Amino acid sequence: MEKTILKWFEILDFPAQWRGDIEKAAKGFDFAAIDSLEKPYAALFEDDDKLKGLLYALCKCQDFYDDGIKRGIDRDILIETMQEIRRHSVSYHRNSNGERLGIYQIKWAGTVLSGKMYCLGRLEFEMKKSGRAWDKNGVAVGDYVMGLHVPRTGGPMTDSEVSRSFKLADAFFAEYFPDFDYKCYSCKSWLLDPTLRTLLPPESNIIRFLDRFDVIETEETTSGLTIIFGAGTNYENVLSKNATTSLQTAVQRHVQNGGKLLSGYGFAEKTQK
Repeated sequence: MEKTILKWFEILDFPAQWRGDIEKAAKGFDFAAIDSLEKPYAALFEDDDKLKGLLYALCKCQDFYDDGIKRGIDRDILIETMQEIRRHSVSYHRNSNGERLGIYQIKWAGTVLSGKMYCLGRLEFEMKKSGRAWDKNGVAVGDYVMGLHVPRTGGPMTDSEVSRSFKLADAFFAEYFPDFDYKCYSCKSWLLDPTLRTLLPPESNIIRFLDRFDVIETEETTSGLTIIFGAGTNYENVLSKNATTSLQTAVQRHVQNGGKLLSGYGFAEKTQK
């Protein structure tokens, strides 16, 4: 599988300075042993050697690509979807102060390469079954829904870009997965924190995104802090961070006054403008 690993290393444009280490590790990588496990991604998550996870994901890129091409999906969409593997690997390298190669979020890599999720414009869409009910709109646990994810990179999340992604999704899944008759969109994210309404103006892109959803539950989390300020941020050190944006300033003021940030879970109508 060495050639496959290096092929996708190049296609996904990984940092060139990693190539020597990746090439060396690929020579002794036993893909078959991992792939034969009942739950390979779960096993890799428990493994301390996160480089194994990256090598395995690069191998599985080929299966994802081949399946997509057979369906007639545009190559650019497939490549853009797989860019999540590189992004999370770069993040892992950065968070280890440049000391390690690999991927920590290997279970997420499994989702990316499952053939059930695709990046369409600014957003990612995942075919799944709902784990929650949306009584107001007749959505029951187990019904088909379209899970929505927001990549951390990809440019500004303007309201027009979000609308464009929804339109792309409507056309994409109707063409390539016509049997997946989803009832609505679902999303779990720090962006669905109702608290943000008190921190940002109503015309902000984040609030416009939040306005699309009916948030049915929330929980306290630090995910918003780490995304807004960077890895390693928590309630103990957030006030020491250098605030360079209006959102960062507002969050620091909120925390200083005893406030917390939340992660929200919500549903949105299938038809989006």
